[in-house]
Amino acid sequence: MNNTILYALAVPLLSASGGLAALNVFGKWSAPAGLNRALVALALLVSGYLLGTLLFQTDGMHFGFVLGLMCVAWLASLVAFVESFFNRVPLLELIVFPLCAVVFLLPLWMGEDAAIRMAGDHLFQLHLLIALAAYSLLGIAAAHGIVMAFQEKALHQPVASNQENRVLRERLLDQLPSLLTMESILFRQLWAGFVLLSLTLITGFLFSEEWSGSSWRFDHKTLFAIISWCSFAVLLGGRVVFGWRGKVALRWCLGSYAVLVLAYFGTQFVLEFILKRAV
Repeated sequence: MNNTILYALAVPLLSASGGLAALNVFGKWSAPAGLNRALVALALLVSGYLLGTLLFQTDGMHFGFVLGLMCVAWLASLVAFVESFFNRVPLLELIVFPLCAVVFLLPLWMGEDAAIRMAGDHLFQLHLLIALAAYSLLGIAAAHGIVMAFQEKALHQPVASNQENRVLRERLLDQLPSLLTMESILFRQLWAGFVLLSLTLITGFLFSEEWSGSSWRFDHKTLFAIISWCSFAVLLGGRVVFGWRGKVALRWCLGSYAVLVLAYFGTQFVLEFILKRAV
């Protein structure tokens, strides 16, 4: 199928998924759960097929800043979709699905990524898959943290005198699981993402010489990735030892993920679009 047709299907479907989430959050009518899930499943299927055609082309596997963002956004949307069967959080869907739609427009604006020379190496493919899964899970955790910050603020702020604002606040809070459940989901995602991030660093260290022809380099990507790993380790250790929760945990979560984003996407953006160097 032509990529133009796939774009014409994928982006509106992802946008419509975000629109249904917005309707569930702000509207007076909520879409049936079955309809919502069917639309999201179709959006993920079409956008996943499009992503596959962009990644695997006749001249080999393509990857870089744009496709990396697309993979992370798609996987994060998939995680949100699966999570909705257990603990649905419409506010999270409102963040993830429209963001995924915007990211899928990036190749039309910034161009497609070039082929990479290690594409045929199965160890590299495994390393890349683990890294993308880590970014996605920790990204969902960060988005989840943003929703929790809103929930905690809404629970503790004075009740609005305006009737419409009060009804909206109650509607938003009613759609969210309890704060304890949200916190449990957050740390479950953080632990899973942390394990995958650890495996990413280990596989990168073990096989870097085989891929690059030189020993492991302590470059910007490595530095930011290690700082982020240490920061997530402190957060999870603080949770176990000191029972960290609430604002302390949310700040560590968001700060750690911000550093992780710099590790690949920050340095890759500079290399590809400022220094004009393909990596």
